Amino acid sequence: MELSRENYKSEIVRFRENFKTEAVDRATQALRLEKRGSVAALVFDAPDSKANTLGTPVMLRLFELLTQVEDDKALKSLVVLSTKPTIFIAGADISEIQTLSQGNPEALEALMTLQSVFTYLENMPIPTVAAIHGACLGGGMELSLACDYRMVSDDNSTRLGLPEVMLGVLPGWGGTQRMPRLIGLEASLDLILSGRQIDGRKAVKIGLADKKAPKELIEEKAIAWAEQLGAKGKKRSRDDVRRSTLEKVPGGKWIIFDQAKKQVLSKTKGNYPAPLKALEVIRRTYGGSISDGLKVEAKAFSELVVTPECANLIQVFYLNEGVKKDPGVDAAVKGGPVRSAAVVGAGVMGGGIAQLFAAKGVRVRMKDINWEAITQGYSTAYKLFEKRVKRKKMRTFELENAMARIEGTTEMTGFQNIDLVVEAVVESMEIKKKVFQQLDENTRPDAVLATNTSSLSVTEMASVVKDPKRVVGMHFFNPVDKMPLVEVIRAEHSSDEAVATVFQFAKKMGKTPIVVKDAPGFVVNRILGPYLNETIHLLIEGVDPVYMDKVMVKFGMPMGPCELIDEVGLDVASKVAKVLFGAFGERMKPPEFLDGIMEEKRLGKKSGKGIYLYEAGKSKSSNVDTEWLKRKGANPGSARMSSGDIQKRLVYVMVNEAARCLEEDLVRQVSDIDVGMIFGTGFAPFRGGLLRYADQVGADSIVNDLDLLSRTHGERFKPCDYLQKLAVNGQKFYGPEDKSH
Repeated sequence: MELSRENYKSEIVRFRENFKTEAVDRATQALRLEKRGSVAALVFDAPDSKANTLGTPVMLRLFELLTQVEDDKALKSLVVLSTKPTIFIAGADISEIQTLSQGNPEALEALMTLQSVFTYLENMPIPTVAAIHGACLGGGMELSLACDYRMVSDDNSTRLGLPEVMLGVLPGWGGTQRMPRLIGLEASLDLILSGRQIDGRKAVKIGLADKKAPKELIEEKAIAWAEQLGAKGKKRSRDDVRRSTLEKVPGGKWIIFDQAKKQVLSKTKGNYPAPLKALEVIRRTYGGSISDGLKVEAKAFSELVVTPECANLIQVFYLNEGVKKDPGVDAAVKGGPVRSAAVVGAGVMGGGIAQLFAAKGVRVRMKDINWEAITQGYSTAYKLFEKRVKRKKMRTFELENAMARIEGTTEMTGFQNIDLVVEAVVESMEIKKKVFQQLDENTRPDAVLATNTSSLSVTEMASVVKDPKRVVGMHFFNPVDKMPLVEVIRAEHSSDEAVATVFQFAKKMGKTPIVVKDAPGFVVNRILGPYLNETIHLLIEGVDPVYMDKVMVKFGMPMGPCELIDEVGLDVASKVAKVLFGAFGERMKPPEFLDGIMEEKRLGKKSGKGIYLYEAGKSKSSNVDTEWLKRKGANPGSARMSSGDIQKRLVYVMVNEAARCLEEDLVRQVSDIDVGMIFGTGFAPFRGGLLRYADQVGADSIVNDLDLLSRTHGERFKPCDYLQKLAVNGQKFYGPEDKSH
């Protein structure tokens, strides 16, 4: 239903009846009308919040103010502003979408009615301008699309996009209708189907924004522009669509739709219904009546919001938000500032870590034993920056400034001024201890010393330092520039201050950290270890690696387990497997298959030979090295196993090991396991995380299957006590009191 002047009063009454006085008051404070001469300024400023969001109370408050503007004939134009330093409008209120995902029909009807608020804004008789500085996403983007014009700031914090597919839905307030009618099919499908965000420069280039201004002047310039537009009564023509060359060709738009569908299926493997539904909506409505299109959009939104994928992706959103609010320690302790940092070891990891720090504005000293190694570290960092320049995510002068923040040295000079040192030398306890002895002698007593080890004991490294309280683990995942997770390892004597410092610094670097106790394999590699071991067992039993990879990609993993072993390196997989076997015994025993890998120089993708054969760094996915596998005791393709059986064997061993991690209190909360597996291994987000998925299957079902597998295949499948207790008591990993995650 469209809101009109006639039913306005009844809608406001309904608004006040359905929402508590507190919600009404907060909405009134969150959005105000200011008159700047002949220009109406609608100012978003949510109280006690870093972000503006568009919940139902705020949306109806917006409608109320729009009618006031329309009533005042002295107002000739309208500007939408935000007072937040890095956010225009972050989007819809996610908690309302979560309510909808639980199948509340009244809430759904109310949300769909709010679609008409933006229609009302679009049809205002005066010119309207969105002055966008900071994040303009989801509902915020849809609000700006309902305006006639958009001005963006040139600041890096300004990001525009429609990320609704990341939550398992599609834009429900006109995004699928107005964006294609503004910037054409190709550009809009690229943004809507991927959830990708773009900066202000790109927005102007593709026509999503009309003008650009410095962030300090955007309000002033937007008001002046609106005043000019108001004096001329200049509304935008909605027929002015910026179409691509292909779209202008007869039949071109159908080629665009077909290509878009192929790309979506290639990326999602059909596991995410939202992009396909969004594509279907745009295909059905593009070029037709926007009023009819909005109805189709609303219906599609209502179908998606009740899917399990939507519910799970919302949970992943809350996982991420939980990390943002987490201080990293339970005590009331704040970490220290990190103004300068150092990285010891200029290999691939060290160079990647140095590049990350420099990219975020931190000066970093990069040390190694000779200048040849340091040159390699510089080269790693430069290539990563160069990629950003080529993708137009960075300008050349920004690259030069960032590289200038990296200083190379073969000595410990300057380390007395460093706040945080990250050791990233080879995985040898003896060498790492020597490095920590040097750091202990050459750094301030309050500097935090971190190790990037992936499997060695942080507590043992800290034993050579006079004050082991300042030593923690800071385990980055490779490649550093792409993998979001950082495991912050709390060693036996690590202080709350040191842990909090590294945890908060990781977040400032744009990473997603979790705190884990010092134990072999920590959490992610420990859970992943049985998965990779079981992959080898399945190979030996005769499962075809191509088929196995396809099964697990269809399950939702970013790549198949055989491809993952090649990507990580058979040598690395073998080394981690031995560490875990040494710590946990028979259930972690690696198959003999991995013996002799180094002697054969069969290291995976980096050597051109692994389970698959590689050429010029590219996998021939069907090119399995069958002869080598047979020599190693495998007979690929000789076994016939269902996809369900393969999934159970590979996933349930991870669930079992995750339960042991909880049993041993390796993490502070259940959600840390899911954060680690999603952001550290790419575990299927649409399943909500490893343990969220386990809850959906049910502990009793998993225990029954593990019991069966243990009788057939041995002790490695025996369900642990923690998992068995959940099954017996009918409990879940996530308790009913866990609302936020």
